[in-house]
Amino acid sequence: MSIDELVAVNSLLIERETCLADLSHIESTISDILGTPYPFDAPQVELPSQKKGKRAKALKQPKAKAAPKIRRLKEGETGYRVTLTENGETKTHDLLDFAPFQKLLAKPLPHHRIQSVATLDDTLNVADTLYELT
Repeated sequence: MSIDELVAVNSLLIERETCLADLSHIESTISDILGTPYPFDAPQVELPSQKKGKRAKALKQPKAKAAPKIRRLKEGETGYRVTLTENGETKTHDLLDFAPFQKLLAKPLPHHRIQSVATLDDTLNVADTLYELT
């Protein structure tokens, strides 16, 4: 909202408050003259501020799939082999610790997606596949 719009809205709100105060004063003055409360009819015009709108139901968000936990290395396993697609190019990384990639597995970057995670044996051959993108 611009400054001009804010000033215009505030001016109208002040004018509305003044009109409501005048109406209240007129009604109480009439009741004072009569000595009893006058049975005023409700206004024939429905004010926008008195309308009750229906609340929109909040959309249910699908639950995010939890990223798979990659287990620790077992006896005889020496590291992890991570295959990922990076900007359309498939790359393979051999790692001693998978922790830096755990966040990437949970929330992939726009152009990075882990395709598979496997453990390596002493001869750097795949011992066990822990994760494959389906």
